[in-house]
Amino acid sequence: MPASDPRALVDRLWESRRQGDVSPPWLAGLSLEDALEVQLGLLERRLAEGDRLAGWKVGLTSNRARTALGVDARPFGSILASHLFDSGARVRAASIVKPSIEPEMCFEIGRRLAGPGLSRDQVRAGLARVCAGFELNERRAGSARPDFGAFVTDGLTQWGVVRGGGVSLADVADLSAVRCSLLRDGEKVYSGVSRDELDDHLESLSRLAAVLGAHGRALEPGQVVITGAFARFDAAAGQRWRAEYAGVGEVEVTFT
Repeated sequence: MPASDPRALVDRLWESRRQGDVSPPWLAGLSLEDALEVQLGLLERRLAEGDRLAGWKVGLTSNRARTALGVDARPFGSILASHLFDSGARVRAASIVKPSIEPEMCFEIGRRLAGPGLSRDQVRAGLARVCAGFELNERRAGSARPDFGAFVTDGLTQWGVVRGGGVSLADVADLSAVRCSLLRDGEKVYSGVSRDELDDHLESLSRLAAVLGAHGRALEPGQVVITGAFARFDAAAGQRWRAEYAGVGEVEVTFT
């Protein structure tokens, strides 16, 4: 079992990650709360090296994801400014370990959202706009198969986000009715409606604000938040991906 104080693990795990091992055997057994604290400790190391925090992801916002892991939780992962791209970006596939891509709606925070108990109306009022988005994921290597706690310390495989066109929340009557169509090299490979794939986006954002608040954080103006994958596909060099969100916007990325 790991040390009871998650702060004591940050130095050790930081060095382990430097050596390419994100899930060493000694990390097994962390509680969710301790795993989130370790993740934040690792984030602070990245920020101390000069990166900036761009926002957050809400994890496990679909029944299929929670069932696959056997947990009922919505952990967060952080998004770094150095890995936040605009639509049309060209991303080197070799810079990502076993890359995959997920179409996700991307919300921009307009006013501070903090603490538990935020209503859907309060969350909606705090959002500047909703955008088309992609999450880029990385299956990083570990010397042991990661358990749920190790998965959380690793930021839920988050690598980067591509943000496309967006609209005001006032222009989208029902976020759960948004249809996403995904194209790879011009060929449609997926089409689905949000309510069939994901939790309610405003409720997910409310839960995120509550979990962040328990760890001394909040959703701050200018941050972006992604709220769950419509689908996931492996990605490779030479592919061009495009997602179209009805009534919201479009986003595109090319892997080189």
